Amino acid sequence: MKNDFSIYNILTVKKRLDAIYELRVNRALSNMHFDLRKIYHLIPIFLHYQHPLIPGYTEGKVPYGISSFVPDKNQYKLLINLIGNSKKLNIPKDEMPITGIYSMGSTSSICQNNNSDLDIWVFYKSWLNNQEVEHLKIKCMALKNWCNLIGVKINFFLIDENALQYKKINDFSKKNFNCINNIFLLDEFYRTSFRIAGKRILWPIIPYNEKYQYEEYIILLYKKGILIRDEWFDLGDFSSLKIEEYLHIILLNIHKSISSPYKSLLKTLLIEAYSIEYPNTKLLSLDVKECLHKGEIICFGLDPYCMMLNRITNYLIATKDNIRLYLVRCCFYYKVSEKLTSKKNNDSINWRRKILIRLVKYWGWNEKELKQLDNNINKKSNIIYEIHNELLNTIKIIHNHFIKFNNKIKK
Repeated sequence: MKNDFSIYNILTVKKRLDAIYELRVNRALSNMHFDLRKIYHLIPIFLHYQHPLIPGYTEGKVPYGISSFVPDKNQYKLLINLIGNSKKLNIPKDEMPITGIYSMGSTSSICQNNNSDLDIWVFYKSWLNNQEVEHLKIKCMALKNWCNLIGVKINFFLIDENALQYKKINDFSKKNFNCINNIFLLDEFYRTSFRIAGKRILWPIIPYNEKYQYEEYIILLYKKGILIRDEWFDLGDFSSLKIEEYLHIILLNIHKSISSPYKSLLKTLLIEAYSIEYPNTKLLSLDVKECLHKGEIICFGLDPYCMMLNRITNYLIATKDNIRLYLVRCCFYYKVSEKLTSKKNNDSINWRRKILIRLVKYWGWNEKELKQLDNNINKKSNIIYEIHNELLNTIKIIHNHFIKFNNKIKK
């Protein structure tokens, strides 16, 4: 194993990661309406304190307190507006029960729009007992309902901090969050998430060429004092992918395609692109890590949806599949939901629109095509049938690919 790492290299990557997270936070806030921005700033307040006047308050032994969290001036002002007097506030003590809270998914990406939900992952300490976890679930559900009442769509996913490492997931929803898709779930988290409060995510700053000695490398960083253990949260590295995981995640995407057809097709074709590389699949989150360590900020600031589109595009071009490439670009355009034929002043053109204009120009789409797409942007029925067929077709493609792979091994 190499031992030539240095404080300089680690701090450099850390600064780059902070810059990307800052960019993502700024982009996320720029796409939010006033109430949603206010809720975003309040989320850590809701979970760090326990007070009857703070929304989501639940009686009983509710765990509260986020590791390393100190409210900024804006958050403190919002807190005082809620409770009136900070002297009446219960301040968390000792070790905090909440490791960190993170936003993930389309938030902060080009595909975040006015209809996007805010998906918040809340990681809690493994030493919480069942009753404490249940109280925290009730509080998160109360917060979700309160936010919905004021027109803010938000989802809280409550997860044991060791869940992704030990193949066990618990969330407070009644949906089946099967652990078989953990690797793809972790991949999506690493490439789309940003920290709202709590510990920093460790995985992105660990050099890519050390992936086979991941845990040993981290221990050395702590031992040499290059990193402080209490500052970082380790969700673990990737283990080997199994064939079953590909098929399972696609079935899950088909289920979700009813409510999110465009996103489901994009994610499914990414999985198909992954499957062609099996068993040497290079996950997209590893591309993000490589860029951070090399200082290459590509794909419009490592925008997760643009990077996903880029990977799918390269795959479909390599297979000369122009029909599905056009469908993917249409889905991406619909997902962004920014009508380019709707004229705007230069001052009001947001960063999402600027990126989409550049992409459409590269694709060679003309005004007539754009007008037709914009007229159909809210008419899902025109494309849903085609998307559903492609989702089913993808299962066949991946299944056939793995049959060929297994036959090759047997020979």
